[in-house]
Amino acid sequence: MSSSTSGSNLLVRDVALDGARLDCRVVAGVVAELAAGLTPRPGEQVVDGAGGALLPGLHDHHVHAFAAAAAAGSLDLRGGALPAQGQAAAPERAGVRDWVRAVGLGDDDATAADLDRVWPSRPARVQHRSGALWVLNTRAIELLEGVLEPEERADGRVWRGDARLGEALGRLDPRGVEDDLRPWGEQLAARGVTGLTDATVGLEASGLAVVRAHLPQRVVSLGAEDDGLPVKVVAGDHGPVDGSDRWSELVTAVRAARERGRPVAVHAVSAAALAMVLAVLDEVGVLPGDRVEHAAVCDDDAADRLAELGVTVVTQPSIAARRGRAMVDASEPEDRAWLWRIAGLRDRGVRVVLSSDAPYGDVDPWATIRLAAAGLPDDRSPWLRDQTISAREALASYLTRPEDPAGAVRAVRPGAAADLCVLDAPLDVVLDRVTGGDTASPVRLTVIDGQVVSTRPG
Repeated sequence: MSSSTSGSNLLVRDVALDGARLDCRVVAGVVAELAAGLTPRPGEQVVDGAGGALLPGLHDHHVHAFAAAAAAGSLDLRGGALPAQGQAAAPERAGVRDWVRAVGLGDDDATAADLDRVWPSRPARVQHRSGALWVLNTRAIELLEGVLEPEERADGRVWRGDARLGEALGRLDPRGVEDDLRPWGEQLAARGVTGLTDATVGLEASGLAVVRAHLPQRVVSLGAEDDGLPVKVVAGDHGPVDGSDRWSELVTAVRAARERGRPVAVHAVSAAALAMVLAVLDEVGVLPGDRVEHAAVCDDDAADRLAELGVTVVTQPSIAARRGRAMVDASEPEDRAWLWRIAGLRDRGVRVVLSSDAPYGDVDPWATIRLAAAGLPDDRSPWLRDQTISAREALASYLTRPEDPAGAVRAVRPGAAADLCVLDAPLDVVLDRVTGGDTASPVRLTVIDGQVVSTRPG
């Protein structure tokens, strides 16, 4: 697809909406009319929908924009080990030839010494597949003098250091953020994505402003602005051995959000982390809008408690797909029946929302819909294959409002914001293709705030 812009007035001819074929007129960023046979007005941009479904623009409720955009131009290790020396080519973008940036490392124990064997002379930074850990080689450690803690300098392992490293690396690595963000945003627009919720812990208002300046999508944040969205906090699986430290840190973080009148979005991957989250919410209390990010291991007892508390789970089937059998094999046997559940949670009354967690999951919403509806490939966990929901249910996760991701689907109606997605066929046809394995984008046209930001050539 290619991107373009338009004037403030737009007429999309012949689209399918609620079983009818009609035209959609957009004026000044708002849906103005929905009716068959609308006559083009002078100066109005006219686009043919060719009978494709008209949807509200898709919204991804959990992404990490800076990391995802940068990962698109990085060496992707796909959850595996470090490459052998001589096989370690990394993409070069915007003329950057020094720094190596790799993502998706599957080795939990890698250190600077391991990276040195692959990149002995170039500064290198490698992100673990969890997103929680960065590993730096010796050359990178030397360049980050004054930034790292003594223990980080000793082995090159930096936990939850995105904000700190990002500021320092911005001075050292001359690649402009716009060189990563703009093409990434165009790729999302070509898939019908018009909105994003950034879930990066510690993202400041200035960082959010940069993201908004370089992406065509509407972007909101879990924490950077006091706009009523939840505050992102982490119930860590890594950290001090003494669990009481992690408990007190989580209680403090949730109470701080409550003092601002805000719900929380708590990162919890393991069963132990989820148990701690539930205990903290029992102690502090629940607010409407509270959510748990991931809940990768959630048994029936935990699911029942989430349902009782009214806490939403925001999950990512594409992470399970990426890790596959290796994830199952690495899990405790007693946890394997509870991995990355969707239908199993919904059946117990939990409100479940799908998202990408890009770059750690697949940013393509249609890939997530396919995985949620068709299940994972045969070589993956059989339990994951039993957790499917319908494609329409999966799509609905992308059509809700960011402030209420488990709520009602947004409607295309007069007076609504003109964030729109036109598919290349009726909705049932598209969903059948997607669940059948078609990986091509089914999106013909994407409109954000009344502006055409992506059209399929021809």
